[in-house]
Amino acid sequence: MERCFLVLLCLLVASQATNDFNDSRGALIFNEEFDELDESLWTHYVSGNRGGNWEFQYYRNNAKNSYVKNGLLHIVPTLTADEYGEDFIYNGELNLWDEGCRDEWSWSDGCIRKAGGDYIVNPVQSAKLISKNKFSFLYGTVEIRAQLPKGDWLWPAMWLMPESSAYGGWPSSGEIDLCESRGNEELWCDWAGSYQGRQLAGCNLHWGPDGAHNGNHKTSYWHLNEENDYSNDFHTYKMKWDRQGIIFFIDDARIGAVQPPDGGFWELGGFQGENIWSDGSKMAPFDQNFYFILNVAVGGNFFPDGCYNAHGDKPWPSNNVPGSMKSFWEARQDWVPTWDMDSEERALKIDYIKVWSL
Repeated sequence: MERCFLVLLCLLVASQATNDFNDSRGALIFNEEFDELDESLWTHYVSGNRGGNWEFQYYRNNAKNSYVKNGLLHIVPTLTADEYGEDFIYNGELNLWDEGCRDEWSWSDGCIRKAGGDYIVNPVQSAKLISKNKFSFLYGTVEIRAQLPKGDWLWPAMWLMPESSAYGGWPSSGEIDLCESRGNEELWCDWAGSYQGRQLAGCNLHWGPDGAHNGNHKTSYWHLNEENDYSNDFHTYKMKWDRQGIIFFIDDARIGAVQPPDGGFWELGGFQGENIWSDGSKMAPFDQNFYFILNVAVGGNFFPDGCYNAHGDKPWPSNNVPGSMKSFWEARQDWVPTWDMDSEERALKIDYIKVWSL
């Protein structure tokens, strides 16, 4: 009898979480079902820059790295050497202007990557799609149905950034990470006491007056699924965003929520000095239009040091020391087999993205 009661209670809680999510929906204002790769909705972000976490891929506009098949968007990492040869990695020069690289995306000559010494050409090709200047929204309910990739050191992400940086540079104007994960099969970290690979998916908000004062540790939420990791099947990643706060869900589970006090995120963060969001609402910086970003990154500082990995430990040190990409590439005998280059299991597959107004 006690067990039956607990089962009923769990079902009731799950049902209530789903109802809370569904009841918040207004009109459907964005319905991307990926019948094709619609250029009126998406732009390929093309750049050789390695991002804020010093990853090892470059983003390009090429049909082998991003395509629609059977109603699913596929973002698929590939090896640069498979296209340009092994010598190119160590001695070549990569020119991305012809694929649509833009100055505003590629600070510090990111449209040209030249090998030399400890620095090699980015050894992995991938894709990043953005809806900037094509679709953005302020407040609403989001649902993305997706299957995450399998493969060591893959970093899939479905996230949002502000259409205009109304409050200043990152993270002053905010960042919403609807889903991030790591593709490793067995990445165990003693400090966490759990797996940190594809059994774990998370949501996060970045906000603060500058990069050294980021309040994201107060709004970081993770969900462990050891029985059926997030690469084995499709799951729904959801967010309710309104004038009072943000709630995250994975499938029917409520992962985390934030409702800032009357003093807003400035008070929540306990920041000192002049409030950079004083002209906004209590949801500032999350009171402006945000657009979608979909990508698969590789390596970089998102992967912690000092953890056990079943297919060879992390082969590079963090903090972008010279030779990090080279160390990663030269350990490919460990991680390339986990990507299964003959299948699409290393792809991020997205079935649909839907947005409802309040």
